[in-house]
Amino acid sequence: MKAVLVLGLVAALTLPGCAGVIVADATRKESRTAIAKVMTAERPAVDSAEAATCVQKAMSLIETTQLGLDGSHKGVSTENRAKILTYAARPDAVACLDALPVAETAT
Repeated sequence: MKAVLVLGLVAALTLPGCAGVIVADATRKESRTAIAKVMTAERPAVDSAEAATCVQKAMSLIETTQLGLDGSHKGVSTENRAKILTYAARPDAVACLDALPVAETAT
C-alpha cells in the first residue's frame, strides 16, 4: 500500500504542466471532505469546513495525499478516523480549532 502511495505521489508531482497541480488539489479536497466528516461528529458546534481546514494545515503533504487517496470521502474508516483525530490533536490544529467561532445553540 505504501509503495503504491509513494509511486502515486511521485507520479502526481512529476506530471507535466498543471496536471500535477490538479491531482494534488483533488487529493486535498478529498482529504478535507474526510476530515470534515470527523470534525462534524467531534466538534458539532463549529463549522466543519473551517475545522477541516485547521486540521489539514497541521498535516504534511504526504499525510494529506495519503488520506485523499484512501477513499475516505466515501466513508471514513476507523483507522482513518483515528489518524484524523491524531492530526487534530497537534498543537497547531488545536490552536486553530480553539479559535473558531462556536455556533450558538437554541435553548
